[in-house]
Amino acid sequence: MAIKSYANKAAYDAAVKPTIESQVSMIETTREIIVDGVNVITTSPAVGDLVMLDEANKIVFLKGGSWIQKAIIPTAWTHVGYVYLRMGRKVGVIDKNAADMKWLDVCQYAITAISSTTLAINLRMSPDYSVNTTVDVTLTSTNIDATSAAEISAAVAAKATAVGDTKAWWAYLADANGNKVDSDGTQIIIQCDECVDYRFYNVSATGCTIAHVTWGDMPESSAYWRGERGFYTNYWGVQNIARTKAWATNNGRVPSSNEPVGPQAGNSEPVRPSAFETSEYCADLRAAYKTYEEYLEKCYAVVCPQKYGCFSLPDGATMAKLYAQKTAPTKDGGTKYKFPALYYGYNRSYGVAGLDFGDWHLPDVLEGTLLMKDACINTLAPSITKMGTTAVNNSAHRWFATRYNVNYAWIFYGWNGALNTGRVLNAFRSQAVALLEID
Repeated sequence: MAIKSYANKAAYDAAVKPTIESQVSMIETTREIIVDGVNVITTSPAVGDLVMLDEANKIVFLKGGSWIQKAIIPTAWTHVGYVYLRMGRKVGVIDKNAADMKWLDVCQYAITAISSTTLAINLRMSPDYSVNTTVDVTLTSTNIDATSAAEISAAVAAKATAVGDTKAWWAYLADANGNKVDSDGTQIIIQCDECVDYRFYNVSATGCTIAHVTWGDMPESSAYWRGERGFYTNYWGVQNIARTKAWATNNGRVPSSNEPVGPQAGNSEPVRPSAFETSEYCADLRAAYKTYEEYLEKCYAVVCPQKYGCFSLPDGATMAKLYAQKTAPTKDGGTKYKFPALYYGYNRSYGVAGLDFGDWHLPDVLEGTLLMKDACINTLAPSITKMGTTAVNNSAHRWFATRYNVNYAWIFYGWNGALNTGRVLNAFRSQAVALLEID
């Protein structure tokens, strides 16, 4: 390790720092010691540090940011990702890879009883999802069996062709758990192998009992707690202040009466920065909060941690364990994962304990709130830039691991930096996280 001496800080700042080895510098005027590290291993990882596997497949942490020199990291080492969270002995790791995935990509409806051999089943098919498409079915019997399933499948497929819906519509006999069977089934599943419209859950029928069953027993919640003292809301909870401020510059409210101090009830949006700084109606806000950023933090930021609403749902690891590997048969004889974003978060392995299958998952709302904080993504950015992997930025919509309702799941909303919801048929940024425990 090189040791250098500089007459003053200006001389140090002007000097070219080494990129091959670490350097220790001393500033003569102040006797200050400065370490300029190159690929330094640390046993006390912090946000922004690299997570690596060395040549022996041992987990190694390298100090991040300016300390990284990618070109001289040993070629036998494997880059896993980055530290995004540190709590005591627990280290949150975000995988270096990311992709845009749908949250849901199959639609299923279960017939559990048949009362007539003449059925009229109302489904939503293209080209007009706003109205029911009625599928008329004539059955040989009222039995729930392979014959009835085949007759329903033929009728559903024929109707899809007739109205110009090119997706794979069909039906099959299933057991109580929804698994396709050849005999002794307890229900008939009508399925569309893709989810492409938000009205997919609409279904009704005469002559049989039918229900939308795509979600199974997966829980949902449509609220959380927001703000310094907090209000329960389902909208407008800031997760990234810089992004919200940028959005509010042109899209925030222009008040026409005095703005109250403190979190506002309901789903109101923040005022514009210009209004905060100059409006007569924001005088109380300026007196209470030194900056616009403090106003956003105190009045609109999502309280974290908390246990209300979506924060009370199963965590990301549990969601991965229970639902990420759920599959559905496809009409062409294959299978597909029902919840692609959840599966993407689960489907990671680096072959070592803590970073193997079952250790990774899509972030839950708590993990996502911590990830998207300004300080976290700003600290991650230099390391990600050095390594050349997909940025964790504040402008991309990002899936979280829990549902809002039949049609939406929770997201970081890149448009305005808030915790919000996205339609499950959309493809948003998905990225796996894991939690390591270190000595």
